[in-house]
Amino acid sequence: MGATVYALGTGVCANGYLPNTDRQPPGFFIDVDGALILFDCSEGIRYRIQDIGYDYGDVQHVAVSHAHPDHAALPQFLQARSCRRIFANDKPEFGLCTVYMPAELVEGFQKVWDWHVPENDGKYWPEFTPKFIPLSEGSSIGITPDVTLKAYPVVHGYGRHPSVALRLETPYGVIAYSGDSALCDGLLAAAKNADLFICEQSFRIGYVDRDKYGHLTPKQVAAVCKKARPKKVRLTHYTSLDRNRDVIRAIRAAGFLGDVKHAKDGNVWKLRLRRMIHS
Repeated sequence: MGATVYALGTGVCANGYLPNTDRQPPGFFIDVDGALILFDCSEGIRYRIQDIGYDYGDVQHVAVSHAHPDHAALPQFLQARSCRRIFANDKPEFGLCTVYMPAELVEGFQKVWDWHVPENDGKYWPEFTPKFIPLSEGSSIGITPDVTLKAYPVVHGYGRHPSVALRLETPYGVIAYSGDSALCDGLLAAAKNADLFICEQSFRIGYVDRDKYGHLTPKQVAAVCKKARPKKVRLTHYTSLDRNRDVIRAIRAAGFLGDVKHAKDGNVWKLRLRRMIHS
């Protein structure tokens, strides 16, 4: 019994441009007493789910923070699920999949699907038809009677890209995920008193986002965490532009002295009775 979080991807939208950047694109897989939830659905995520010993056909809840391609390779995932049901005669429950994402993305995804599968005339298949649930300010959705998914709009892409931070409330503690975000009220609300806060940190030490694109510097990570007071913080969206130890020092110099480390692909975090175990 408990909640286990697998870091399937802690990287960014490109690889190979600097040493140590060959990490998978974002994705976090969560098992809460058998309820399987995926935070962000990047390219090749189904292979990484298999690599940790799960069947991607069992994933019934997919929450997408925003639609940048390094976070949302949904057509590929949905096609794979569809083909499994059609050609492999998978059990009927493999045909169940609910996708949660910002309301504007739900509305726009139909065009994306039509571009990929025009022969379907805008439809899916009778064997596999995903359900889409829009996320907006104050969204609170029961995944199971004991597990609740909440979403908070955040600022990203000059404020023009529909984006949310995610918060999963479980009997064992709260798991928060920033997605990609500037310092904003939605991010603070998602991270408040979280047992585990998976927080992106893409902008460099000392960078000033004058154009307000919307990523976090180490100093801004500290500002979020000082107010939200998460118990454990794991930094993701890794660029390696600054040395890890320098990033941690900058966060501490900005006033957050809590448990903060860089996440790595393959990390596993377990929440048991509101205590977190790191492996």
